[in-house]
Amino acid sequence: YSTLPGHMGTGVQLDPASEVFVKESIQRYGFNEYASALIPVRRRLPELRANLSCNHAARETLPQTSIVIVFHNEAWSALLRTVHSVLDHSPADLIDEVVLVDDCSYLPHLKAQLEEYLRPFPKVRIIRASMRLGLIQARIFGAKNTSAPLLTFLDAHCECTAGWLEPLLEQVARNSTTIAVPLIDRIDDRDLHVIVNVSSHLFGAFEWDLNFGWWYREMYPRRAAVQQLPSTPFETPAMAGGLFTIDRTFFERLGWYDEQFGVYGMENAELSIKSWMCGGRIVAVPCSHVAHIRKSTHPYISQEQRNVTLVNSVRLAEVWMDEYKRIVFDVNGIPVYSEELFGSVRNRQAVRERARCKSFQYYLQRAYPEMPSPTVTGQFRGAVHNAALGNGTCLTVSRWSKGPTMEPCASNNSQSQFWTHNFYQELNSYRRCIDAISSLSEPLLITLCHRMRGNQAWSYNVSSLQLRSVAHQTCLSIHGAAVSASNRTRTVILEPCQEHKLTQQWYVSLFQYEFWKKT
Repeated sequence: YSTLPGHMGTGVQLDPASEVFVKESIQRYGFNEYASALIPVRRRLPELRANLSCNHAARETLPQTSIVIVFHNEAWSALLRTVHSVLDHSPADLIDEVVLVDDCSYLPHLKAQLEEYLRPFPKVRIIRASMRLGLIQARIFGAKNTSAPLLTFLDAHCECTAGWLEPLLEQVARNSTTIAVPLIDRIDDRDLHVIVNVSSHLFGAFEWDLNFGWWYREMYPRRAAVQQLPSTPFETPAMAGGLFTIDRTFFERLGWYDEQFGVYGMENAELSIKSWMCGGRIVAVPCSHVAHIRKSTHPYISQEQRNVTLVNSVRLAEVWMDEYKRIVFDVNGIPVYSEELFGSVRNRQAVRERARCKSFQYYLQRAYPEMPSPTVTGQFRGAVHNAALGNGTCLTVSRWSKGPTMEPCASNNSQSQFWTHNFYQELNSYRRCIDAISSLSEPLLITLCHRMRGNQAWSYNVSSLQLRSVAHQTCLSIHGAAVSASNRTRTVILEPCQEHKLTQQWYVSLFQYEFWKKT
């Protein structure tokens, strides 16, 4: 055993000559499948519940669960390791069935070869979507094709450890409106070693872009003090979204996921927010550990052309976030909700009304009081004008330039001339941001907003009216000293800041989030 690659969660040591195969497998699968294929599909992992007293309710009192695993062009080794870890480390009487949902894969090994391999395992069933659904809708498809009272979702590239299932079922059996999530230990995407002893110190949350992340509990006294014992489940405002157990009836009452969410992304934020608002809660369970490969790229979104996470996050905000939706709109650089762009949400609003859910303010106060303030100095939204050119010319996402320009203001509230200066300090127009790639020598660019601030962070001085690059401490201006009304199209540039220079003065519409003061 000890000589097998990956034994007890160790990494795979590869010869440098294999690097070409490693790169090829990462490009195809989003992780080092070349190394994964060298690891047995039933590898042993170390005990990840060190020093915990994990005594559970009698097994005969626990309800059964259906386990739903969605895959799309998944690596053979990773998928089988997921399935075997479920079967090897779960009491058979607690599993009604394991449903593998094939989201229209086209790789040959996921067809007859997979069916033949799984034939000896009667509890494992494959259902296949006739068309590409995307991860979110494929999960709903899988859930509706099961019958157990509880649903447990797993990603197709994880490894369940000994005793992982019972603690999750116990939490939901005690309270049907509880969503139980395991502690997630990371499997390195390069050498497949398991990174342990970190997840117990974290809780899941998000900022105003609604993208999930991990926060250290020790940084927040409220989070660090609530556990009676290291084995005690603790509340968390959000979950990563791929691994959890939920009561079927509760999930249905919450409207499953938004049926118009595309492909992948924001489904975890939606379920997290509405579970708390609609009488439930989310708990992380230290006695349940599942190791998970966090892929460097994702097959669900790599081929998708439209910006599905923009659509999904804006739909979520419109339905569930009340007046706080304005913050999400600003983060995404949009003025208002548009059915033409984002679709109707009337069905989703009806779900919320039927479930008699509380306000988003309740969510912030009860589940997530650590949510950072959305306020930044000099935040604004709307058209942006330059003092040297006047109000007839607007800052524009140009069709003919890679960078921003000043062009005549359109009369139709053009998307290319609406801007927000938001929580991330971006100059953002429909998720297109002005990027100061360098200080002065390189031109400004319009690029996809990355939310990491850096070259996309700007400050607005309400006294001098200057827009300053936070990274370079240079100011936004327009090219050309001679400015005439007959030629109002100008290239926007960076230059050394001069407080009274007319071309560095920008007229904007400042605002404040009045509702935040009441939170």
